Amino acid sequence: MKKHRQGTVSELIASSYFVQNNFVVSKPINDFGEYDLIIDNGKLSRVQVKTAYWDNSKKRYLVSLVTSHIRGNGRKPNKKYSKDSFDLLCAVQKETNSIYIVPIEMIVGRRSITVYPDGKPKSVTNRFEDFEKYKVDC
Repeated sequence: MKKHRQGTVSELIASSYFVQNNFVVSKPINDFGEYDLIIDNGKLSRVQVKTAYWDNSKKRYLVSLVTSHIRGNGRKPNKKYSKDSFDLLCAVQKETNSIYIVPIEMIVGRRSITVYPDGKPKSVTNRFEDFEKYKVDC
């Protein structure tokens, strides 16, 4: 239940961001799609909202990029997103009031991404994709 509550909070923060930036925001009636919101600023975009969480073992914020679906046998396999899953990822880290808006092309096939809402540490090497360029002002 806590995970669903966090997801709802992240969706509301994302919706607020988009409304404040002159988008019309719509919510699908059902949860069968791989996106949470539809935004409209003259062009419709499907948005998947994810919560960035602190991974204590890795000492960094992660955004999971897999979706779980319960199958008939009760199993929940993880599935990576494809280029047709949605148009934009909106990663929210509520404690730092940080939002990242990332085009789907940048995350296809990945299991997760790392974000640094408190600023990128100097110890981080450049061998990892830098998603800080997708951080927006809230």
